[in-house]
Parts: sequence; structure tokens; C-alpha cells
Amino acid sequence: MTSELYKLYQTLPTLACFGGGDDASNLGDSNLDPDYDGRTKSAEEEAQKAKEEADRKAAEARELAEEARRNREKAFSQEELNRFLADDRRKHIEKYTKLESSYKEILADKNLQKEQRDRMESELADLQKSFRTKEQQAEYERKQERVQFQSELELTKTAATRWESLYKSSVVDRSLQDAAISAEAFNPGQIVGLLRPLTKMQEETDEQGQVTGGFTPLIDFPDIDETSREQIITLRTPGEAVQRMKELPELYGNLFKANVVSGVGAGSATGGVQSGDGGRIDPTKLTAEQYRKIRKDNPEALGLKRQST
Repeated sequence: MTSELYKLYQTLPTLACFGGGDDASNLGDSNLDPDYDGRTKSAEEEAQKAKEEADRKAAEARELAEEARRNREKAFSQEELNRFLADDRRKHIEKYTKLESSYKEILADKNLQKEQRDRMESELADLQKSFRTKEQQAEYERKQERVQFQSELELTKTAATRWESLYKSSVVDRSLQDAAISAEAFNPGQIVGLLRPLTKMQEETDEQGQVTGGFTPLIDFPDIDETSREQIITLRTPGEAVQRMKELPELYGNLFKANVVSGVGAGSATGGVQSGDGGRIDPTKLTAEQYRKIRKDNPEALGLKRQST
């Protein structure tokens, strides 16, 4: 700053006055120039402003340089940080994988006690949960909800099917039992046993063919054509099927009280059996299924002895 003031000072005009003497002590005296102090102060102020402007620009340059340096260091540090995080994540995944495998190996032991198994399963679930991201956890929970819903739905369907089966079975057995009792069967259980495999539940319909929501038991009855005497299948209700059985004494004569001849030779059945045979059924006129059923439930009707249990 001193050098700059000195240069400015040299540019100022100087008036030298000589009084005719040899004394030079008054040469350059500021008292000879009344504006000397003002010009000096103005020069100092301008010099100060110039210095401040130069300092400001220098500071801005230094700040820009420092910011650039920080940005370079920041970019480099972020790259290192990313690499460090990736390595750390990989190490954690390896550790998690080993722990998960260990838990699964322990849980695979069939001799593991229930208390230990429950604890291990809980710890494994917590471990798996801790390594999931929020998106993965949300997806896992949605999947678990779907699995639970599907499981509950299957249980509901199974229960509904079971109760439907029990209901239909009850209706079929009851209708066959009632029909056998009405027809005065010796053993209504035999009638049920013969017709039960042939019975199905069918939806009821009205006169317009619309389903009413009810069900009725119908039987695919092994019938005989009255004209050709050939075996046919007719669709009958339990009452109709049992009544038709009474009309075929050669096949079912001994099953109903109305077909037994009273008096001498009592116990003989009309139609298809020989007198004195105790009303036995002619096996040649039975279907294979009917024969097996009667042999199991009433072997005496076929002239066989009941096996002791």
C-alpha cells in the first residue's frame, strides 16, 4: 500500500517558491499548496477501495477453488462409501445365509422337541424379517395373507363338502329306511344296503325346469322289462324302487313279509324259490352287486351259513 501511495504522491504537481535566499527548508512545504491534504486523502480512499475490491475478488476465487476441491473430494468419498456399503451388505448377506441354513438344518430334525421347534421357527422368522426391505416385507406379508386366505378357503370348502355329504347321506338313508318300513320289509337295513350304492341326490326343478334349491334322492334301479324280460335301468324314487322290488319276487321275494306263504311250509316265499327252501333267493337271478350285498348282510337268504365274527 505504501508503494501505491508513493506513486500517487509523485504524480501530484509541486510548486516550489524561492524567496531569494539560500534557505531550502521551505521547499515542498505543504503550506505552499492549500489542496494538498484533500488530494492525499482522496488518493488514499481510492487506493483503499481498489485494495478491498482486489481482496474481494481474491476471496471469491479462493472460495470457488475450495468449493471445487470439496466437490472433488465429495464425489470420491461417495464412490468409496458406495463400495464400502456394498461390501458390508455382501458380508451381512453371507452371514444371514449361513444363519438361515443353520436354522433350517436344525428344524429338519424330526426329533426336535415342540418347544425348541417353536423357538427356532420364531427366531428364523425374525432373522428373515430383519433382512427384508420395506417393499420385500410388504410383499411377504401380502403373500402370507394370500396363503392364509387360501388355506382358510380350502378348510371352508372341505367342511362344506363334508357337511353336504353328511346331509345327503342322512336324507338318502332316511328315505330308503322309510320306504322299506312302509313296504313291510323283514329287515329295512337290507333294503338300505341294496339301494344305497344306487342312490344319488338330484336337484329338484319346477314345472318350468327351473332349479328350486331342494334335493331329492333318486335311484338308478336295475329293473326288468315286462315285455322282453331284459335287464334295464329305470330312474325311481326310494318309494317307487322299493315297491318295484316287491313286484319282482324272483329277485327280492324273501325281503318282504307280503311275499311269504303262510300255513304249511311257512317260511317259503312265492316266486323264484322252491317250497321248503326257507324262502331263499335264487342267486342266478341276482346281479353280481346284489349277490355280494345279500351274501354279506343276509347269507341265509342264499342258503349259506353266517360266518361267526
